[in-house]
Amino acid sequence: MLQQVEYNSSKFLKWTITLPNLLKVQKRQKLETTARVQLLLAITYSGWIFLLVTAVVVCLKINVLFGVLLLFLLPLFLICVLATSNTLLDLAIITPKEKREIARAKNKLMSLPATRIAILGSYGKTTTKEILTAVLSSGKQVVATPGNKNVLISHARWVNSLNGAEDVLIFEYGEGKPGDIKLLTDFSHPEIAVITGVAAAHMEEYGSLDAIAKDFRHIFSVCSPKNVFINGDSPELTSRIHQGRTYFGAGLGDWKIKLQSQDLDGMDFIMSSGKKTLKLHTKLIGEHLLGSLGLAVELAEQLGLSDQQIKAGVAATKPFEHRMQPYKLAGAQIIDDTYNGNIEGVRAGLKLLGELKTTGRKIYVTPGLVEQGALTRVIHNKLGQLIAKSQPDRVVLMQNSVTSFIQDGLDEGGFAGELLIEPVPLDFYTNLEHFVAAGDIVLMQNDWPDSYR
Repeated sequence: MLQQVEYNSSKFLKWTITLPNLLKVQKRQKLETTARVQLLLAITYSGWIFLLVTAVVVCLKINVLFGVLLLFLLPLFLICVLATSNTLLDLAIITPKEKREIARAKNKLMSLPATRIAILGSYGKTTTKEILTAVLSSGKQVVATPGNKNVLISHARWVNSLNGAEDVLIFEYGEGKPGDIKLLTDFSHPEIAVITGVAAAHMEEYGSLDAIAKDFRHIFSVCSPKNVFINGDSPELTSRIHQGRTYFGAGLGDWKIKLQSQDLDGMDFIMSSGKKTLKLHTKLIGEHLLGSLGLAVELAEQLGLSDQQIKAGVAATKPFEHRMQPYKLAGAQIIDDTYNGNIEGVRAGLKLLGELKTTGRKIYVTPGLVEQGALTRVIHNKLGQLIAKSQPDRVVLMQNSVTSFIQDGLDEGGFAGELLIEPVPLDFYTNLEHFVAAGDIVLMQNDWPDSYR
């Protein structure tokens, strides 16, 4: 769990206090055995042996009751040893080492000739990054920060691994607290930036959507407004940031975008500008992605790609793991969108679910959204209303602290289908094939890590 909360000792201690029954924790991830983990394990096991021996000696030589008390408190002592060791390790070794890595990477980055593109926003960052990478790679040497490695030290290590032959570098910016975007911007100094949207995320740290937008605005300190692209389909973004060039699902600049057809195998759409028309196909699903696809076409043109290269690049785009990713299971169509973590992604997914045709049932599965702060009740009430509006036949909610708020929204939205509350989420997901039937469409959105109640 310490690794899952990114080695944040205070969050780890908070988790152990709020979730004291470790027997009920769902084991969904494996421990990544890094050098840091090995050292912390060695310290913890050494502490365990020392404390155990001490308790036994006290039982035998001093006082039995006091020795038994020490044994009873052993787990608490070990948690304190682990948290303290982690903090000291940070201060003495990890932080100084990371500062050196970051300084070396920044010097290297400023010497590279590649065009630098930054992607930031409350949602859709990874998907936009993957779309740009696929399209631009059709005519350029493009590399992007891997997976969800979107914090400063991850960027630094990635830059230090580059060989210098790249034409385009794409950075995904992760925001967890005020000031994060400034750190990332000051490090990579992008020439082009994309802001994908503003939505409630990490609200326990930011407190408000205005604070999130303020963080995003720092990108203009290094990037010209004419090179910053703003998602016009995000009203929370456009009402707070008024600089930059706006892109929409309907087009950007002189480009007009029109969806021709869509199913679970992808989308056909047309982009036109004056006398120029591009007929394009993508394996991605979800009309909300047309804006990012159109943006990729615009940037590809700016960087000199031909029409044929652009068509090939768009055709190469496909669903990404756990992000509107369709697959078949026991004759049913599953859409895995479990990496989605915001209300705008929920809105887009439910719109798609409502539009798809099926011979079976439409089923919607969610645990809710984490880190919504003071907006938790409002957001989940809205989530319930959005679910009701899409009219699925069955809704499955994972039992947790926000379930009742979603239920209130379902009631207010007039949901008339079947509702199932699942007390053991892992059992449900691992036995999904027994829950579905041929012809069903199942949309699974969001995740609820064990560090949340």
